[in-house]
Amino acid sequence: MNTQKLELEISKFAIFSGLKKEQLEKIALHATVSEVPKKKIFFSEDNSSKGLHILLSGKVKLFKISDDGKEQTIFVFGPGEPFCLCSVFSDGVLPANIGALEDSRVLFIKPAEYEKLAQEDPTILMHMMRIMSRRLKDAMEMIDSLALKQVPSRLAAYFLTREKNGLVEMDISYRELSKIIGITPEALSRAMKKMAAGGLISVDGSEIRIEDISKLINCSEGGCLK
Repeated sequence: MNTQKLELEISKFAIFSGLKKEQLEKIALHATVSEVPKKKIFFSEDNSSKGLHILLSGKVKLFKISDDGKEQTIFVFGPGEPFCLCSVFSDGVLPANIGALEDSRVLFIKPAEYEKLAQEDPTILMHMMRIMSRRLKDAMEMIDSLALKQVPSRLAAYFLTREKNGLVEMDISYRELSKIIGITPEALSRAMKKMAAGGLISVDGSEIRIEDISKLINCSEGGCLK
């Protein structure tokens, strides 16, 4: 890919906001771009790639598979988001799988190349540290929701983290959402119907409107309707 086009493309992403033109040029020069077809397993626990990976377009998911074959989706990444953060450097290992939910394009920088960039310009490293800090917070919240909360509370917590101006735009399928919450699609449907009947939310296709934010917050803390 033309480095000037790549530089322009990545300049629009939040992860690179604040970087100067010459810094973006360095990143574009050291990067390669690969295409990942929909449904392809990009990386697995047994076959992962070390280095910096940033999604340019499409959608990918991070997931684990249990011994009995059950799939647990951990995160869904969209354009501009880095993934495989634990394997950015040469001594890192990806403890999960990455699969494409849509046809996707991925920017990749080898560990040695990224380490060189970070040493030459610490600003680039600081940007990545901020992202890693946010990912750690997200992971801790996910652990809290899945391990300590009942199904309705997990779902309420998920909606609250993605609510904007009273709306949650579902950019993933409800089947994928059920994997994130850790329940069956049928159980997800029942939980959403109860929330709607209780006046917490209303559902219109892929759009979920928060009807009572205080009730939803109470539900996320364990006070859901029975």
